[in-house]
Amino acid sequence: MKEIMAIIRPSRYFATKHRLIGHGFSAMSTKEVLGRGRKKVVFHTEGEEEREVVGIEFVAKRLIEMVVRDEDVKTVVGLLLEDNSTGHPGDGKIFVLPVENALRVRTGEQGDDVLV
Repeated sequence: MKEIMAIIRPSRYFATKHRLIGHGFSAMSTKEVLGRGRKKVVFHTEGEEEREVVGIEFVAKRLIEMVVRDEDVKTVVGLLLEDNSTGHPGDGKIFVLPVENALRVRTGEQGDDVLV
């Protein structure tokens, strides 16, 4: 099992969510977050003029967290990239982390079966 953390532009959230659900990946947690990368960049955002981010100003992002089977990682990452890659700075980041175990609180089941 792997945890996938995707930090994306808020304007891409609904399209990304619908694409994931449309491909059978509906189990996710999301939240609004603030963040920034290391470089000073000009951000291209829908509905706003280009602006240069200076200092430690944070930018609104959306975090999607999912735990998936190992065999689904490539598919999920591919879907995330398709919907979020614009070629401009600020597109986001995707992290893939190992998950040792998962437990269903209600039944005590463990492992991949709780991801269904």
